[in-house]
Amino acid sequence: MARAPKDEPQPSFEDLYTALEEKARRLEAGNLPLEESLKLYEEGAALVDRLRDVLESAELRVRKLQGRLDEDRMDLREVEAEYGEVED
Repeated sequence: MARAPKDEPQPSFEDLYTALEEKARRLEAGNLPLEESLKLYEEGAALVDRLRDVLESAELRVRKLQGRLDEDRMDLREVEAEYGEVED
């Protein structure tokens, strides 16, 4: 499966996963010619690669957000230490 150009909307994780499930379902049925089975397997492997990329990107985003949150907490602690407890 070829990747879409950057200016085209990328399929969501859910869409990619659904496509992978459909290919797996067809393969598990076991009633396909060998060439079609191989093609579905290759397409499924490409989908797995894309899903892995999406998950890795999401993990990186979460780590960046966690880092920012940790920095904000440290800044707040410094302010609290300097000026006393901050009331809610």
